[in-house]
Amino acid sequence: MKSTPLPENPTLILSDAEQAVKAAPGEIILLTGEVGSGKSLWLKRLAGLVALPSHTSASINGQEPGKVIGTVRMLFDQQPPLWLGQSVVEELSFGLKDRPDPERLSELLADWRLSTLDPGCELTSLNRLQTARLNLASMALARPSVALLDNPTDALPEPDAIALRDDIAAWVHRSSTTVVVACNRWHDWQPVATQSWRVTAAEDLPHREGRYE
Repeated sequence: MKSTPLPENPTLILSDAEQAVKAAPGEIILLTGEVGSGKSLWLKRLAGLVALPSHTSASINGQEPGKVIGTVRMLFDQQPPLWLGQSVVEELSFGLKDRPDPERLSELLADWRLSTLDPGCELTSLNRLQTARLNLASMALARPSVALLDNPTDALPEPDAIALRDDIAAWVHRSSTTVVVACNRWHDWQPVATQSWRVTAAEDLPHREGRYE
């Protein structure tokens, strides 16, 4: 792991009086730390769902988290999942002005290895891996600047976790989305992460450990 200068023109900046951590479009930021250290809490702060500590600040494309609708999307670590629609196509279309046409829908499902799913099938029939993939497909369709992923692979068998990780990395490469991943099985993500930010305490700014090459 070799240290390199921070990226210019970052999408995401976190800072306090002593340091700043920055992420550019197309980077995968790995949040590491002990269980209970505050990794998921920091994702919620970046989503604008929880206030930042008073001594810290954050910006996404120059705006405070949560100020611009659609800039940030978050994949929650929640089982059973909280669905916004009742079927696959409803979930993918939720919040969009126009429902994706059948060709775009087929391409999207194929990108996330869900081509065998009927767009009209009920969401309650999906297993955990399909659920994660569908949520990510919905996120990709919405095209956020920053995607926040809370433990997307920790509960999966290792082969499924690695396959999903690689599909996320491929999406990041083709879309230039900035992705922040919080996980306990951090070693699964080390091969694709561009930076690692360590959370040591919930009220302290994550600090940059290095950049993967």
